[in-house]
Amino acid sequence: MTAGSPSLLIRNRTWLIALAAYAATVVPLMTSGLLYADVVVTSGIFFILVMAMDLLFGCAGLLSFGHIGFFAIGAYAPAVLAKFFAASLLSGTLAGLVVNLALALTLGRVFLRLSGSYFMLGTLAFGIMVHAVIRTWYPVTGGDAGLGDIPRVVLGSLSPQVSLAIVIWVSAALLFWFSLNLSASRVGRALRAIRGDAVSAACCGVDVPRLRINLFALSACYASISGSLFAAYNGAVHPDSFALSALLDVLLMLFFGGEGTIWGALIGVTLLRVLPDLSGPLQAGKILFSGVLFAVIIFLFPMGVAGALKDGMRRLGRARDEVRPHEPAATAGEGASGQRAAGDEVFGQGVASEGMARAGTRRLRAAGASGEPPPAVIEVEALGQSFGGLRAVDAVSFSVEAGTIRSLIGPNGAGKSTMLNLLSGVQSVREGRVSGLGHRLEGLSPDRIARLGVRRTFQHERLFAHLTVIENVMVGCESGSDGSVRDLVRCGLALPSTRSEAQRARAASLAWLERIGLADRADDAVSALPHGLRKLVEVARAVAALPQVLLLDETAAGLNATEKARLKVLLRSLRDEGVTTLLIEHDMAFVMDISDRILVLDFGRLIAEGTPDAVRRDPAVLAAYLGA
Repeated sequence: MTAGSPSLLIRNRTWLIALAAYAATVVPLMTSGLLYADVVVTSGIFFILVMAMDLLFGCAGLLSFGHIGFFAIGAYAPAVLAKFFAASLLSGTLAGLVVNLALALTLGRVFLRLSGSYFMLGTLAFGIMVHAVIRTWYPVTGGDAGLGDIPRVVLGSLSPQVSLAIVIWVSAALLFWFSLNLSASRVGRALRAIRGDAVSAACCGVDVPRLRINLFALSACYASISGSLFAAYNGAVHPDSFALSALLDVLLMLFFGGEGTIWGALIGVTLLRVLPDLSGPLQAGKILFSGVLFAVIIFLFPMGVAGALKDGMRRLGRARDEVRPHEPAATAGEGASGQRAAGDEVFGQGVASEGMARAGTRRLRAAGASGEPPPAVIEVEALGQSFGGLRAVDAVSFSVEAGTIRSLIGPNGAGKSTMLNLLSGVQSVREGRVSGLGHRLEGLSPDRIARLGVRRTFQHERLFAHLTVIENVMVGCESGSDGSVRDLVRCGLALPSTRSEAQRARAASLAWLERIGLADRADDAVSALPHGLRKLVEVARAVAALPQVLLLDETAAGLNATEKARLKVLLRSLRDEGVTTLLIEHDMAFVMDISDRILVLDFGRLIAEGTPDAVRRDPAVLAAYLGA
């Protein structure tokens, strides 16, 4: 562990505290006979399964009902291979992993095209089909009779029961550590960004489809390992263990523990495993009892036990801060200077993705320093877009020169936001041509365009509700995640390079927040900010990656005079640093003061282009927009 890695310290502390607290609770209960060893061992098995669900739902917002199917396949693989080929438990576990991985990668491409309840219904159908197969494929699965004689685990002179318990809890602890690392890394931030707003996440550089598919596959592997350990522990498998009632139990564990926390799964699993011993005769109506319990959890613990504990700790921390004396101003200033220095170091080391450094734009501006106009970084040729019978953009052509501020104005419905959507890849270009930074942009996905160096804001701010202010900016600074398996593995293992990147990204993001006057709100929830400040946070998120082109959609709307003045200063300084800005705005005083040149749209057509003075006097503009 490198010095100055607070996030890793927190993750390791969470991991150690959670496991130590669990051991300190269950060991005395076991020795006193109040808790059976069976509950503890099976809790480790289901902890892995619920972690799989929590990574998918708690981080990415995808609630899968199909993981009971992956769990079943992981359980039956060692049983089937042992029956027909006398294979070892390890061989069966690996075979189940391969099958589940292939299924998850295939089904993920189908299911993840669906959204909300359709995704849940699709995965539910998969779980039901797996259960139907194992009940009816008697020659292989044994049907309702199930399969037995699953190989046991033996570690040295230890008994099979003790050996398997050690394997289960070592596996659970390692996967717990991996999950905590992943959740707290740039991949975890990208996943929560997707959960909050997938389109906005893509415009920050997150490869949304690939990241979702690979996370779905990773969680399926967790479920597969859990299933194999479940089969090994019981020594046999039976279809009833993988019915819909089992799925309900797993969902109860997830929500009771607290989704999105990872460690909450350990609480939910253990309490729900203990519950049958406490509920006694109520188990006769297990499904009804589970349904009632689910309703109680939703009403009394909407964030789960872990969520309630976290909320209590936050309130305690706030109360402690209120009574703590304020630090001297000099100390606060030194801290801010340190953050500025750290931020400058980030910019010098190029934390942004390839192609996003401002040096490229500076070279373009230098190329035009001989007296010729600077070269264009954005070129639009005969761009058109229709929605049914409405012509939103009609054969528009223009170019934006490097290192300039170009404003795009026009009446409501003139096609301005549609234009930005076409330039950023949010909407597909069907007519015309768009070139930017030496690349053809039409046909590229929003994340590809963002990684080339084009960033944007939205007309109605689209921040990530499940992230703090600084984490929102970090998603932009880090360009989210490319969604690759390599990225997931590096972040899950908390490799030194990923830790140092995260540390630099946080310092850079804090420097940007200080630049817009929000450093003191860095760890606040974005929902706690007023509308105007949320707009500024969205700007900071867009510029944190050091883009070459910045697309701003009515960013000044809703800002007060002080905030608008701060935004003007920021945009002018960005222009001086080489950033090219295309700005949509209705505040004419703001536009005329900040713009180098102005484009005017009316009913999707470009009716004027020129300097602010020329546009102000243009008869077509006066008639269509400003009023004659």
